[in-house]
Amino acid sequence: MTNIGRRMAFTRLGIATAAAAALSMAALPAFAEEEDLYIASRYQNFKRGTIHSLDPKTRGLVVMFDGLGRVKMKASDMVVKTTSGYPGNAYDELKVGQTVDVHWYDYIDFLIAKTTPQSSAHAKAMVAQGARIEGFPGSLHKVRLFEMTGMVVSTDPQHGTVDIINASTGEPDKPAPDSGEVIRLPQIQTEKGRAALATLKPGDKLTAVFSVQSAFRIAIVR
Repeated sequence: MTNIGRRMAFTRLGIATAAAAALSMAALPAFAEEEDLYIASRYQNFKRGTIHSLDPKTRGLVVMFDGLGRVKMKASDMVVKTTSGYPGNAYDELKVGQTVDVHWYDYIDFLIAKTTPQSSAHAKAMVAQGARIEGFPGSLHKVRLFEMTGMVVSTDPQHGTVDIINASTGEPDKPAPDSGEVIRLPQIQTEKGRAALATLKPGDKLTAVFSVQSAFRIAIVR
């Protein structure tokens, strides 16, 4: 009878352990499958400016806008020569000094979180996947994402900013900030990101994912 009792106890313990493991797995973020990562249309901009510089190796450009100053962005695969509808030009037609009408999307925060194994894995999955633009098919015109990590130095929840001691490579196709350099991340714009920012304090380790600031249509005016 004693042996039977022990077997039953171990069986029940095994069931309880399995159930606890299942609950623990269920509590982890569900990012094994692709999320629907997209940039909402409210973050798009339409403005006329002057091309200040170009970087053909990365399809990069800097445009001077009245009221905004210099804005760095990447020309997406949608920046092509068009002949109907809203006019547009190919990247290789652009020259420094041209006046252009630009349709672009800001840096958007996709993840603002304290650094943990789960948030680090989530960030890498996001970067590997990329994001789409709201209103376009999910498989087309992906916007690249990049990860930034480091220790929080200061935060400004009112303006959506955070300064960190950089510990990662940062944005694709840009010179990487030196490790240990204090840098300010792009402005945090989403409600979810702002809520997460409000929980951070100096000394916390931060993992962040942003979209690359991307142009989707550029039309030469003159």
